[in-house]
Amino acid sequence: MNEEKMKILKMLEEKKISSADAMALLEALSRLEGKETHSARTGGRFLKIRVYENGAPGAKVNVNIPIAWSKFMAPFIEQKIGQKLKERGCEMDVEKIREALEAGEIGKIVDINDGGNKVEISIE
Repeated sequence: MNEEKMKILKMLEEKKISSADAMALLEALSRLEGKETHSARTGGRFLKIRVYENGAPGAKVNVNIPIAWSKFMAPFIEQKIGQKLKERGCEMDVEKIREALEAGEIGKIVDINDGGNKVEISIE
């Protein structure tokens, strides 16, 4: 990305773009670098959500979400799944899920078992 930064600075030096344009381009480039770093860190991992009802061996809900998409899915997880769990008397710490997603940790994040029903959320 240093090559791209140098091109932006060269265009600024040659007065082809304004300093405001150069700043906007450098900020956009910085955001892209952050996405590439996050993508490399998460390396094709998935957020996996499994819901089992009444002790059934197979999951009633089986969702696999690429980690890169997970931040867009966080509101869904918080609203829909969190609401269903609250209705059944289970509390879920959504902030811990967000932290685990940002850190790219591998393993189970949530494992709730109320006897016959079970919810598992993990990163694999």
